[in-house]
Amino acid sequence: MAEEALEVGRRLRRREFLIAGAGAGLALASPINFAGLARARALPRATGAKFAYGVASGIPSQGAITLWTRLKGLDRTSSLRVEVATDSDFRHVVRRHDVLAEAGRDFTVHTRVGGLIPASQYYYRFETEDTDSRVGTFRTLPPADSNQQLRIGFYSCQSYEAGYYTAHSALAKEKDLDLVLCLGDYIYEHHYYDGPTGRVDKTGANHDGDVQTLAEYRQKYRFYQSDKNLQNMHASHPFVVIWDDHEVEDNYAGTHPDSASTDPAHFENNNSYARRLPFSQRRKNGYKAFFEAMPRIQLPENPNRLYGSFRLGKMAELFLTDERQYRDPQPCDDVQLQSCPDDLQPGRTFLGENQKAWLKGSMPKSDARWKLFASETMMMALDSAPGQHGNQDQWDGYSAEREEILSSFHSAGVKNLVVLSGDIHTFIAGNLTTTGEASGTPVGVELVGGSATSFGLPEELGIPASTLEAIRQASDPHTIYADFERRGYCVVTVSNDELLGEFKAVNTKSPTSQPSSLAKFKVEAGTPTLHQV
Repeated sequence: MAEEALEVGRRLRRREFLIAGAGAGLALASPINFAGLARARALPRATGAKFAYGVASGIPSQGAITLWTRLKGLDRTSSLRVEVATDSDFRHVVRRHDVLAEAGRDFTVHTRVGGLIPASQYYYRFETEDTDSRVGTFRTLPPADSNQQLRIGFYSCQSYEAGYYTAHSALAKEKDLDLVLCLGDYIYEHHYYDGPTGRVDKTGANHDGDVQTLAEYRQKYRFYQSDKNLQNMHASHPFVVIWDDHEVEDNYAGTHPDSASTDPAHFENNNSYARRLPFSQRRKNGYKAFFEAMPRIQLPENPNRLYGSFRLGKMAELFLTDERQYRDPQPCDDVQLQSCPDDLQPGRTFLGENQKAWLKGSMPKSDARWKLFASETMMMALDSAPGQHGNQDQWDGYSAEREEILSSFHSAGVKNLVVLSGDIHTFIAGNLTTTGEASGTPVGVELVGGSATSFGLPEELGIPASTLEAIRQASDPHTIYADFERRGYCVVTVSNDELLGEFKAVNTKSPTSQPSSLAKFKVEAGTPTLHQV
């Protein structure tokens, strides 16, 4: 076992420790912890436990992957084993080592496995003393100089109560996905939707879905990850995730709670439940539970950092951003569907100074064919009337910084920029300019991938979809398509000459549903114009 660990250590190069080039700084792996391996061998082997929450892989590279699971039924830190093979029967095991299910991390396992062959299919499983996990599979990324085509599925907003995870079932069955990208709202910290009768969330001390303590957030993730469709998706493809607001609290901004009001009573009155902890402690709890539940390894020097980028062969570089942790409060008390001149105020930040400087510096330096910008929230303007932004919680509320960033990309000659975004529970496709409005200079395109389950704008605003579509056509000519009523996900296919995007819809009110194609789009390399095909 020690010899195999040493071999993994030798084959893990420095460029596999950091996400993509030029000091992006998001951890792919940590140096091999030989003391930890020795401790795993010394601790008792896990026995009598169950793999009740599935398995997952994440943050793939050309030669490594992060593997995850969570054990149920343990009462102390215990060791188990992970195996990686080239076949589903595990006759050809290429990596095997001991790992820890740590009590201090809710008995989750996070391990980086290296020394793998690029662009190759692998299978993995975990073993305790008396049982095995299900088998998961992943594919490593193409070599850095590869022109191999890529396929990425992405989605956001998977409220358990809003509907069945038929989108996840469909994503699990998608062929040849290099990864699945979740753009946030993996959990919902409170009850928001009355969906199918079979989807009731009774987590939390009051059994009403409201979670605030660390134990409650952990319970929430265990509850969500007990869903078989979600488990199937995780077992089928590498998973890359960034958070939005509901992993902590609706519409929080940086160190500030729900910023619609500074009145402490507002939170209770508008959300129908009382604050049981200071917001700072709640955020700390939400962040810790998030990292425990995800197949990714934290940076020791900056454990809450999400942002960074990584290369997907020569074809693309994926830039991940964190649009919650560092932002200023939303302008105008987070007013919706009303004029807010403060959203144009310079100096207000959405990304924070460090993240903004990283993004402005890193994207122009990338020599990847396509620059994929993973944004929790919609970057294009969405106006309720011409020039009147409808949602201050997205990039519209931070218009000056949006223009600063996108103008810097245009000045630096960034080509083939595609923003992949979520949050607004609507499928939207359009052309992105330096101002976010049609009046700006073209700089890229955007695909907003709808929501996996969470209700759309017609239900949440009480405005018919036909009215919203008429507003979009009148106020947002930079958008070329919108569907306000359907739930689902998007698949993008990246090749040398073009990028294709397909919106796919499912029925979330029934436990089973086959995906259907809503719309397809194409952008040709070198031309920042999206076409529906």
